[in-house]
Amino acid sequence: MTLDTLFRMANYAVLPFWLLLMVAPRWRWTQLLVHGPVAVMLLTPIYAYLLFGYGPLPDARGMMTLYGLVELFSAPHLIVAGWIHYLIFDLFVGAWESRDALRHGVPHLLVIPCLVATLCLGPIGLLMYVVVRWLAVKMVEFDERVPAASRS
Repeated sequence: MTLDTLFRMANYAVLPFWLLLMVAPRWRWTQLLVHGPVAVMLLTPIYAYLLFGYGPLPDARGMMTLYGLVELFSAPHLIVAGWIHYLIFDLFVGAWESRDALRHGVPHLLVIPCLVATLCLGPIGLLMYVVVRWLAVKMVEFDERVPAASRS
């Protein structure tokens, strides 16, 4: 399989998860598929293969300098691996935004643009969500506990 094919497959593989977050955040299958390990289990083996099985790794000490990192990412298989890294972590952040919004009562219609931005722009989408969350529920801390009123 070519690197271009792996790149495209990884991009398409995450889209159903993002769509579930956007259109059915409370659905049982969204909870199982997106908030569980499915996406990680789907993409991490490809990521690991590209890092450790596809070809030789450049000297890892190069990651500590800008030019070393440029050299590291001059290998196409490491660019694809890096992209998959982004896809996995951005989806993790988007899933957290969705769970957090449900937990704290942030209106879902306000969360959807944040999810789109997180998919496309990573940290900018997270910042958007933090701002939306503050405007909607006046909350800035990232407390993972369920509010007392929601506990049963």
